[in-house]
Amino acid sequence: MVARAARHHPQQLPLQVQLPDDELFSTYFAGANGEAVAWLKQLASQTNEPDSTDRFSWLSGPVASGKSHLLHATVAAASAAGTRVMYLPVAEFADVTEPRSLLDGANDFQLLLLDDIDHVLTASDWCFELFALLNSVLDRGTTRVVMSASQAAVQTDVELADLKSRLQWSTAYQLQPLSDDDKARALILRAHWRGLDLPMDVALFMLHRLGRDMRALLRSLNTLDTASIAAQRRLTIPFVKQALTI
Repeated sequence: MVARAARHHPQQLPLQVQLPDDELFSTYFAGANGEAVAWLKQLASQTNEPDSTDRFSWLSGPVASGKSHLLHATVAAASAAGTRVMYLPVAEFADVTEPRSLLDGANDFQLLLLDDIDHVLTASDWCFELFALLNSVLDRGTTRVVMSASQAAVQTDVELADLKSRLQWSTAYQLQPLSDDDKARALILRAHWRGLDLPMDVALFMLHRLGRDMRALLRSLNTLDTASIAAQRRLTIPFVKQALTI
């Protein structure tokens, strides 16, 4: 869900975004990204005031590298820990003409997650509001902010120079792409969460026939989950071929 705070009383926005219930830390195959996962887990569990190292965090990586999955997982873990958390999928609101209406009160939360923030950093109105928000976060000293983007902050185009400078203060993690074997293991992990047994050879077959895009592979896994239940069949290569018509 997207949540925000009123001036002094946190509450939900009338507009809500439902987060996937299967995007948790337990369903994320870290591979070479263990440090980033550990950092986000730490942020999700913190209830004390932030310091200079964890006030701003920047998570970067290409499309389908798992940035949103990790932010969704952070929301779930923070909520379970009793942390007041706000998640905003910025790309979905890039056309909002008054970003203040979304960001006003965001610093009333202990943890603020701004996913795909780079989608609005060339828009002057967004830049001014984000700069004001981050300055407010610094002044109040009670909120941790996690931002995700495609590239490192220094490589990201930002309309407002002062905002770009502020973003570069972040503790930064660059997600590393998974190898084919690790993508197969990621599929197996998600299948197990669903109660499915996905053998390694079947997972690799899916990669070779369906491509390496994890979002597309996970959508196919959803289809296989439904088909397997309906047919009462195990996930074998012949069944995958039949269910996905490949």
